[in-house]
Amino acid sequence: MISFIPDTLAVLPYDRTYYIDFLNDDNISSHWQGISFQLYRDRDCSFTEFLNTYRSLFEDVVIRFGREDRWIVNHDDKDMPWFPTNAKTLVNLRLLFKQNNISNNFKGYLTFTGEDLIVYSEDIISYPYKVFDEDGILYKNLDISHNELPLIIKISGHLNIDFISTDKLILRSLVNEYSQKFVIKEYWGSEIWN
Repeated sequence: MISFIPDTLAVLPYDRTYYIDFLNDDNISSHWQGISFQLYRDRDCSFTEFLNTYRSLFEDVVIRFGREDRWIVNHDDKDMPWFPTNAKTLVNLRLLFKQNNISNNFKGYLTFTGEDLIVYSEDIISYPYKVFDEDGILYKNLDISHNELPLIIKISGHLNIDFISTDKLILRSLVNEYSQKFVIKEYWGSEIWN
C-alpha cells in the first residue's frame, strides 16, 4: 500500500533538521552518522553507470532491512513540490501520482512497503537528478527512512547513495557487505569503527 501524507512531521522517526548536524550531540554513540557509497575516488560516474550499479544496491538494502516493512520517502530537509515541472521524466512515479489523483505540487511524504519501493526503485534513485530534464540541474535529495530502524537511505543528485544511522552496526554491516564494489567515504564527524 502506497500512501501520500502531507504532514511529514507527524510520521518521521527522527528530527530531520537535527540528523544532518552530526556534531550537535556530545554522546558519540547515539548521534547520527553516515557513509557515502561512491563508484570512483577521483571522478564522477555517468547517470547510466549510476543506475546500473546503485539500483541493485538500493534494492538489496531495502530487502535486507524490510521487504514487508513500511518505508517513508520525503525530501531531505524540507517539503517541496514533488514535481515542479511537467518534464517527461520519472514516468512511473508521475503515473503513480496521477493514478492516485495527487497533484504534481503535492508537498509531504510517501509511504511504501519495501516491495512497492522496489517496484519504483529506478525512479526513486533517479529522482534528484531527473526531475528536471536538463543536465546539471538537480532537485532536492530524497531520504528513505525505515519506519522502525534508525536507518536513512539518502538519494543524492550527485549520483551516489548515502546511509545514515545512529546504529553503527547497521553502517558497519553495509560497509562489510559492499566495500568491494564501492568507494566508501565516512561523513565528517562519524566514527563508524570506534
